[in-house]
Amino acid sequence: MVCRKLVNFMELKTQVKALNYTKKLLLGEMDSILPWEAYPQKPIFRHTSRQITHLPTSTPEENGIASQDLNRLLEQLAALPQAQAHCLLVARQGKLLFSADFKPYTMQLWHISHSLCKSLVGIAVGILIDQEQLSLDTPLSEIFPQYFNLFTARRTRSLTIKHLLTMSSGINFREIGAVLEKDWLRSYFEADVIFEPGSRFEYNSMNSYVLGCVVQKIAKKSLSEFLTEYVFDPLGFGAFEWETCPMGREKGGWGLYLMPEDMVKLGILLLNGGVWQNPDGNRTRILSEQWVKQMTTTQIEDEHSGYGMHIWTMEGGSYTMNGMYGQYVYCVPKNNLVAVLCSGSTNIFAESPAFDLLQAAFSQKAFPASLPAAPDAVAALCETANHLQFNTPVQPQPVPETQPWYKTFLHKFIQSPESEHEPTQGEKMCEKLAGKCFVAAENKVGILPLMIQCMQGNYTQGTRRVEFLQKEQSLQMVWQDGGDIVTVPLNFEKSEEFQLLIGAEQWKVASIAKATANEDDVPVLKISLCFLEHSSVRNMKFFFYPEQTIVKMEETPSMAKSLLQMRGNPQADLVLDIFKDAGYARYRFEQFCCPKLELQEKK
Repeated sequence: MVCRKLVNFMELKTQVKALNYTKKLLLGEMDSILPWEAYPQKPIFRHTSRQITHLPTSTPEENGIASQDLNRLLEQLAALPQAQAHCLLVARQGKLLFSADFKPYTMQLWHISHSLCKSLVGIAVGILIDQEQLSLDTPLSEIFPQYFNLFTARRTRSLTIKHLLTMSSGINFREIGAVLEKDWLRSYFEADVIFEPGSRFEYNSMNSYVLGCVVQKIAKKSLSEFLTEYVFDPLGFGAFEWETCPMGREKGGWGLYLMPEDMVKLGILLLNGGVWQNPDGNRTRILSEQWVKQMTTTQIEDEHSGYGMHIWTMEGGSYTMNGMYGQYVYCVPKNNLVAVLCSGSTNIFAESPAFDLLQAAFSQKAFPASLPAAPDAVAALCETANHLQFNTPVQPQPVPETQPWYKTFLHKFIQSPESEHEPTQGEKMCEKLAGKCFVAAENKVGILPLMIQCMQGNYTQGTRRVEFLQKEQSLQMVWQDGGDIVTVPLNFEKSEEFQLLIGAEQWKVASIAKATANEDDVPVLKISLCFLEHSSVRNMKFFFYPEQTIVKMEETPSMAKSLLQMRGNPQADLVLDIFKDAGYARYRFEQFCCPKLELQEKK
């Protein structure tokens, strides 16, 4: 009875903290929103000096895949608004057959993996089990005795490694706890266990965090150091880094940045039964075949799909490492094939229209060992890949026009009055805005997407001013966010990459600018800021009315739509229920997710 009352008190305390956090978030009270002093969480991308092993390459046809089918898949992904694809890589029989990025995104830069990295935690645990330092039945109470006492509930005492690997722990300390508590490990063991461990599936990223802590405790080195020794170095990984919690431990269930090609290597490793073959032919066993089989076999199910040991399983023996918003390492054993897709999908879960396309392309039929060479199809595939643009359908390439020599001569040397240059919309916008400065009333609207602000604990202090400066034939937008000043290049003909430093975190970003007008001929400046290492895009629309300027701020993926997709999840329900009947609260939520910024020109 005493234990039950203590548990109820802890759950009530968590709910109160969650409501208080939500209130501060909506009201813009960012200074005291976190229970610890804010620190930079996002790592800075640097080219590694470590020895990198690139995958051997081959053509699709040499490995039984038709280039025209890959071309069709690219066109489908590009035309799918929900996909928001960043890059696609396909490997078969251990060889990289094809890779393409959707400009301005590039595979030469690492990409956030979100929950995809949970499978790496499963691999790390498997290595410890292979080394007989751990077993699936090892109780957590043996590893972390300091968190157990006479008042610890029976269900908490019964927790084992397997319960965490199969997402069946029942622990009620969830992802939202990452912004409510400083010591996640202690809070995990103090939380209620809401059902008998092992009795049902309930996804919880904090299970992965605790498993990462298990690896650190048993191996006596950090999760990153352990994986570097046993996985990353043997497979010749490029740059990687894992974000850490306020106590300095890797987040485990999220926060890992990986190179896309290295994601492919993880899929190949599992398809090879835990054996890695270097390009020189040397083979190294990384994982036991037994663990790979256990890991990729359905251990538990929910209403939608199966789950193995920190990996999603599907009918027909396929499985996928998945991170929210469209991060996939899709493995098809029957075809010995791996497909990697990185994106900023509008779907938070594994099931999505983009993943449907991957399944249709790679798992619905068996591929032959090889196909006849098809140089024209390969050339067409390369042509499509070279012209891919983010969130833009593939356009037919124009056929060069042929004309008589005298018309070419006249066009080149004799300019008629009708051929004088007509200013473009972009040039008109440059002329209109160059040298203008706008100031904002007090607000809590920031240049960082809300998703990034919440995930990184890097909350805005509000926009102070926006200034436009002429630079050659284009513009620079100078945006003051609190005490940070960000200079954004605006080129109306192509995307422009730049470094965004805000809240002591550095991001690689590309700006896409477009000048247009609305139906009332009000000048409109559209700016998309693509965070090239992440799934988020910040979208801005400036409406230049005679009396004032309004900036509508949106982002993809949308935080509001993500919460609605998560309806049924206790954390999402806790937030959504606040706005169910309260009109003002709902208004504040909508303003928070899609704020409007009012600017006045400074004369």
